[in-house]
Amino acid sequence: MIDLHSHILPGVDDGSKDMEESISMARQYVENGIDKVIATPHFIEESDSTTKDENKLVLEELKRNLEKEKIDLELYLGNEIFISPDILKYLREEKVSTLNGTRYALIETAMFDIPTSMENVIYELCLKGYTPIIAHPERNIKVQENPNILYKFIMSGALTQINLPSLEGRYGEKALETAKILLSHNMVHFVGTDAHSPRTRSPKIKRSLDILRQIVDEDEFRRITKLNGKAVLENRNIPVDEPLKYEEKSSSLGRFFLQVFKNSK
Repeated sequence: MIDLHSHILPGVDDGSKDMEESISMARQYVENGIDKVIATPHFIEESDSTTKDENKLVLEELKRNLEKEKIDLELYLGNEIFISPDILKYLREEKVSTLNGTRYALIETAMFDIPTSMENVIYELCLKGYTPIIAHPERNIKVQENPNILYKFIMSGALTQINLPSLEGRYGEKALETAKILLSHNMVHFVGTDAHSPRTRSPKIKRSLDILRQIVDEDEFRRITKLNGKAVLENRNIPVDEPLKYEEKSSSLGRFFLQVFKNSK
């Protein structure tokens, strides 16, 4: 598996605290069948987020330590970029990194809202040749209330990544339910760990992968765990199926009263 969402870099954000934790996470990645990881430290506008150049230095140091420990894990650089109308500016100034320097950029929103600028940011990124990948939309309250918000963004050119632990209910029942809806409506293009430490929010995702296999067929499993991630690393186009609009099923009692109402007209 290829993980394109990880906070494995030590001491740069709310992920790994130090080199020892990062090495422990790397071991867990390998034990869980993951051999390629894109480190995506947070970049939040007007915060003390580390820059692309600073992250590069930390990444190289981590690589040297993994080589010393004989841990066979390939690491690449990216960012998890908090949504902002100035994303393009930060990309041009190279304050932030796309995923492995490709056209693909991992972006996130607050968990409780979707900014009004979201559609315009997606449009502008696509116009300039980037492909935004929306991180963990299943955890967003607005998407939980209406999954078709995501349908609109995908039709505008965005792709999406869900967190594997959501399938175990680690972020709550609503995130679990929403993840299943998105998976069954062609609205998921990648899965990731969003790992932050070797203890809480760790790369231990074997059970999550087993659950995923029960939801999607083997071809789709390979696409969203490996093939699409490989295409990102190689900066290739990703063929995607058209998303399906979600239609909430009304209860049988509701349908009965609706039919009674129609017949009474």
